[in-house]
Amino acid sequence: MQHTLIRSMLLCLALTSAPIAMAEGTVARALFASEVLDREPIDELGDVIKVEYGEIQRVYFFTDLRDMDGSQIAHVWKLNGQVEVEIPFDIGGDRWRVWSSKRLMPGFDGKWSVDVVKNGEVLESRSFDYVDEW
Repeated sequence: MQHTLIRSMLLCLALTSAPIAMAEGTVARALFASEVLDREPIDELGDVIKVEYGEIQRVYFFTDLRDMDGSQIAHVWKLNGQVEVEIPFDIGGDRWRVWSSKRLMPGFDGKWSVDVVKNGEVLESRSFDYVDEW
């Protein structure tokens, strides 16, 4: 009888205890690059990217995520504060690298930014100016 009472008390304690908070995870790296090869950016673009006429430029946004296994994040690309596209990613490990890209051409000049969003919260944000010097 005493064992049954102890088991019942432990079960009640387990059911009424507050849930254990899970780590939110971190964005270890976030950067713009001209290409991603073998899951790594080949360079890091600066704060200003100039329009190249006669070409479509592709800009990659790379993130190295830690301790987010099983969750989902999104890269939210914005031009002058207006959302252009939201790209979701399912995170499948404790260290997960993801990237998205945007094709830029003349006429897309302005302030570009990408927010790393998880559960509606912006974890990280980066931006660059796409400038037309003509």
